[in-house]
Amino acid sequence: MGKKPHVLSIGHLNLDIYMKVDNIPRPDEAVDAYETYTGGGGSGANFSVAISRLGLRSRFLGSVGNDQFGDVLIDELRREGVDVRFIKRVSHDRTGTVLVLVGLDGSKRMIRYAGANLGLTPDDITSDVLEGVSHVHVALGRVEIIDMVKRLSKSLGVTMSVDGGSPLAKKGLDVISEVMSGVDVWFMNSFEARELGKSDNVVRAAHNILNRVMVKELVVTLGPRGAMLFRDGEIKYSDAFKVVPVDTTGAGDVFAASYIVARLLGLDPMDRLVFSNAAASLKVSRRGARSAPTLREVLDFLSSMGYTKLVDDIVTRLPSDVT
Repeated sequence: MGKKPHVLSIGHLNLDIYMKVDNIPRPDEAVDAYETYTGGGGSGANFSVAISRLGLRSRFLGSVGNDQFGDVLIDELRREGVDVRFIKRVSHDRTGTVLVLVGLDGSKRMIRYAGANLGLTPDDITSDVLEGVSHVHVALGRVEIIDMVKRLSKSLGVTMSVDGGSPLAKKGLDVISEVMSGVDVWFMNSFEARELGKSDNVVRAAHNILNRVMVKELVVTLGPRGAMLFRDGEIKYSDAFKVVPVDTTGAGDVFAASYIVARLLGLDPMDRLVFSNAAASLKVSRRGARSAPTLREVLDFLSSMGYTKLVDDIVTRLPSDVT
């Protein structure tokens, strides 16, 4: 491979406020937090940081308020090496904010205020934003944004992935089947797959989805049980690496970014899952949505787990300007 690919991520950019608790308060009840911390969040922005840390060029498109939080979040992305030139600033609303309640087992519950994130419109998806981009990832459930990206990316010969989360899953296949058909990679978690596919069995649910939607690859993350890939009529499964969970916030974003990196490097499907599971496992052992590992950290982790052949293969495939 020549120079490293450029990956565009489109989605939310938020201020995350974390509270670590051992139970959720009932009405009129207060509980004590063991720890509190803040940091940048938003699935699209988390993805862009992970891409940069994994060694590829990263660009982000989103919308924030014309406020202090927006300034801080943009500066944070810039320091991570993310191209922030196309981030939209709006004055009619505040920067998005998320309250994250983190359990002692690392699980999370979130209360979201979308705010200025909703200022992003299909008109903001232009050929200038996609200039020089090899792959575009949409971390939104808004079908009008997905449709615009799909049409423009196809005209430019750019591959595309979507992680629409629960907002997309709740729309149902009757609403989203047409707009999602033709997408290269669709990421979802097991809950979203069961909801969309109308089955408690994840495999059956995935097949029900693929009977309605023509996507090249459907990737279903299973949390601590790993991930599954449905591709060309085959199913690939890779178990998660066992780590002590600290905070699972952003783990799916790290997994998706790692999978796209592995796909752009030309790794085979099973190796993509192993690489992505390794990166996500490292993330959940750290607090905060932006604690994605670097490429070197993932390669060292894989080596320690006995995947030296995979590490050697990755190193030989790296672009010449990745160190």
